[in-house]
Amino acid sequence: MSGVGFDDNSISREIELIAKEPKFISWKSPSGESFQLNLPHTVYPPREDTNLLASRLIKLGSGKGRKCLEIGTGSGILSLLCRRQGWRVEACDINPIAVASARELFKQNYAEDIQVSEGGPGPKEDGKIKQWAKQENYDLIFWNLPYLKITKDAKLLGPLEDAALIETEGRDLFQLIVTKIDQNKLLSNDGIGLFLVGESKSTENLVSIAAKSGFACRITDTDSFDDGEQIKIVAVWRPFAKAKKIHQTTVTSTSTELLSSSWPIGSSLSSDYQTNGHGRRGRRWDNASEVLACSWKIGTSFEISPNILQLICGFIVKQSLLQYNQSPHTIQIIQKWPNDILLKQDGKIGKVCGVLIESISKGNVSETVIGIGINLSTSEEMPVYEMPASFADSLDKEISRQIIQTEIDCRLAGLFEDITNIPKTNFLAITNLASKSIIDGFTTPRELLYRNKKVSFHSVKSDGCVIVCDENNQQIICDEGESLKWNF
Repeated sequence: MSGVGFDDNSISREIELIAKEPKFISWKSPSGESFQLNLPHTVYPPREDTNLLASRLIKLGSGKGRKCLEIGTGSGILSLLCRRQGWRVEACDINPIAVASARELFKQNYAEDIQVSEGGPGPKEDGKIKQWAKQENYDLIFWNLPYLKITKDAKLLGPLEDAALIETEGRDLFQLIVTKIDQNKLLSNDGIGLFLVGESKSTENLVSIAAKSGFACRITDTDSFDDGEQIKIVAVWRPFAKAKKIHQTTVTSTSTELLSSSWPIGSSLSSDYQTNGHGRRGRRWDNASEVLACSWKIGTSFEISPNILQLICGFIVKQSLLQYNQSPHTIQIIQKWPNDILLKQDGKIGKVCGVLIESISKGNVSETVIGIGINLSTSEEMPVYEMPASFADSLDKEISRQIIQTEIDCRLAGLFEDITNIPKTNFLAITNLASKSIIDGFTTPRELLYRNKKVSFHSVKSDGCVIVCDENNQQIICDEGESLKWNF
């Protein structure tokens, strides 16, 4: 079980609370429907977090008979709500009192077809998966994850329910559940997982954990309490499940061939070798011995400029590589404006990745492709142009094309994929992070030249261009990376 341990005092307190008269609670769902509950004192009642999760579940629309699993059902009210929405519901809870309470709620509301099991995932193994997840390929899995902090004066419900509510130490339950979902095929190919988490989980932490198990991730809802505590709902799903993921040994250019295809949005094309790979302004792309050369068709229209889009995609690659940097104190990963990722090691700097946005008009529709090329390893000398090449295997010898491609695939889907009844990405936060990454990158060169004149970096504009200042402090808008020369 999760949370606090059990001793004689815990058992005595649990028995004392169970013996009390049940609490009568009236709860109105976000859809306006009222529910009456008689709850033992040891069962978690509907609260603000329940309301937030209920609102998102309602926005998913009709279940249409699809399969749903609630983990940590507590009172059972959300499982009942889902059944009213047309889902075929199963539920589980580690608290046997909660299981009994939920069954009684379902009986009173003519919903005895909801299956409730005792058990669930926790920091220690709580029996086999089949104990609490009877099937595979659920279309919806949701869990109000433990997020409360233990304080000396906290008014807790009881040891059993505390175990389900208090944030665990030493093991990440979000990581645990997405791993179990992946390994046991609990989620259907186009299914959705919804998990309510506390403020201790940063967005980057959630995105990284989800990607390690092959899931895209997006924050859908947030709320805060009077005491400042913040909660959020994170959605996870298999990235671009309805698109094509094609690998070919040799292509002319992954971006060129993908742009000319009729494949749906979200499709990707990767290759071991490009005969005509290119970067900005058609610059030649040389193939390392092992390379990730992959392009994704990410969308048809965006509210942000192509320059910002390119910065965001570069930032995604940087964050992906950071997950595999085994030597963060000696190897620095740098995002260089407008579209390169560099590695700095032992005072030497080399280019490990290039990112390129390209679009093509097809009738009234413009399709956008992001092309990413990463040097993974080499057994021979690479040509040196503006700077030498670097290789991702210096970060982690176990890194591979498949590993890094999956990581990037998940992160791109989390930002760009349209998922039915899931809010689209608000690009403000990721734009700010990408801009900050670009600003950090400008601290790297010892000298910056604009058309052979010394300048200093000033700022990143809202359209992704940068402003530099000459020696007279006159501002210059720079919209072409080729206009700037970086001397390291």
